[in-house]
Amino acid sequence: MKRLAVAMALAGIGLTAQAAVQIEDIRYEDTIVMEQRQLVLNGAGLRKKVFFKVYSAGLYLGQKASSVDAVMAQSAPVRVQLGLLRNVSASSFVDALKDGLMDNSTPAQQKEIASELNALIDVMNKIGDVKVGDLINFDFSATKGTCVSLNGRMIGEGIGGKALYDAVLRIWLGPKAIDDTLKRALIP
Repeated sequence: MKRLAVAMALAGIGLTAQAAVQIEDIRYEDTIVMEQRQLVLNGAGLRKKVFFKVYSAGLYLGQKASSVDAVMAQSAPVRVQLGLLRNVSASSFVDALKDGLMDNSTPAQQKEIASELNALIDVMNKIGDVKVGDLINFDFSATKGTCVSLNGRMIGEGIGGKALYDAVLRIWLGPKAIDDTLKRALIP
């Protein structure tokens, strides 16, 4: 009986591992734990610029969502994980962040998050140039606010509130998302 339980547990682990998504050399597990809460991989995809593969992205939520509104309405922690597929300079990364935020935020929203956005840009400048294989997490929780980490090391914590994080999410999920194919992959 004990052997049967162990075999069933190992079979379950194998099934879970198969549910993960692999994009190039970046692996997105089907679930992660953030602040003692289990988050599920909502979707993952590839960001291309022209024909260059820039990064992969995975969206983790408290529960699966099939629309942008459903993603934005969730109160559970949220993570967008980027896996770099090419080297990107700090200035290029910050410029893309600013462009994505400005393209998908109204002037009123931009004004509301202006000081938080400056703090986020400072954090991104601290990260500096990113290299192939680097993992950048953009996290949000009610207890810690917007946080950014690089390769598991916290770079900026409590940068801003939900309004800032929603603006960051709109980079990938907004009406003028940075990459429509990636948007469809994150919210299948």
